[in-house]
Amino acid sequence: MKSYRAIYWFLVITLLLTGCGIGSEKPVSPADGTFTAVPEPTIAPVDTPTPLSPVGVLLTPPGSDQGLIDELNPIIGSNIRDLGLRYQVLINLSQDDFQYEDYQIVVVLAPFPDLKTLAESAPDTKFLAVGFNDLEPGTNLSVLRSGGGDYDIQGFIGGYIAALITTDWRVGALSVQENPDALAARDGFRTGVKYYCGLCNPKYAPTGINYLYPKYIDLPVDATDSQISANVDFLVDRAVNTYYIVPGVGTQLMYRMLVAYDKNIIGPGSDYQEEYKENWVLSLEYDLIAAFEEFWPQFMEAEGGLEHIPPLLLTDINYDLLSEGKMMIVEKILEEVSAGFIKTSYE
Repeated sequence: MKSYRAIYWFLVITLLLTGCGIGSEKPVSPADGTFTAVPEPTIAPVDTPTPLSPVGVLLTPPGSDQGLIDELNPIIGSNIRDLGLRYQVLINLSQDDFQYEDYQIVVVLAPFPDLKTLAESAPDTKFLAVGFNDLEPGTNLSVLRSGGGDYDIQGFIGGYIAALITTDWRVGALSVQENPDALAARDGFRTGVKYYCGLCNPKYAPTGINYLYPKYIDLPVDATDSQISANVDFLVDRAVNTYYIVPGVGTQLMYRMLVAYDKNIIGPGSDYQEEYKENWVLSLEYDLIAAFEEFWPQFMEAEGGLEHIPPLLLTDINYDLLSEGKMMIVEKILEEVSAGFIKTSYE
């Protein structure tokens, strides 16, 4: 019996020892094992801002001609972008602004006070002043005038045309006092009339000392409607039949009176209205847009400041009053006087 118990416990112990060995793993040395790679930490990218391109500006200060802005804006914008620059339209620009932007080109419309000072403070910027007649070019400042500087030529052509189309050369001009451009135009008018008809003595009545031509009146700078009416009536009483209206002088009252009296009118294109059409001989004006497009390549190529005056244009021509044949004569005279072959004054 004891022998059976001994055998029983021997078997139990043997089974227990065998069970403990099942499933045991063989130790693995580092040389025999497989490692799982741990990824290196990724460094977060650092944003590097792309440098902004330089800027080209159209500067439109208060008081600028809105019509001119509307026409020049797309032209200048296209030119600026073609150069690879950013384009901005601003109403003001100061010396401090140049600390924050790289302004390479600034086109400025009149009026803008102290533009010369601003240009001098930014010597690396090219400035183009458009419509400034009282500003001189500088080292980095070019000027495209609105037509000032040769009002004598405009007046001369106005006088020549007036004498050319008017019987007995009964012509006159309305100008304004204390304005050098207006007075230059008026003097040019007188010279243009005399260039065509010499003494210009009428052959037919009325004649006499009160009927010598050309006539002109310089109105006060702040002329009232009553003063304008009185002076127009005076010239009408002196049998003036064709009138040259100096730029900046014409008013609606003046033109309506001349139309009512059935008088011929030569004036600036900005004054032309359909209601004056039957009496309007032609307009004398300067095409600033065409002049800008012509001048832009020269401005971009120049290293220093340039000056440009738009050519005088003859528009709104009434061929019932100024025939095509006479117009050809006028164009030839304009070409010669613009070239300096014909003087616009007696001096």
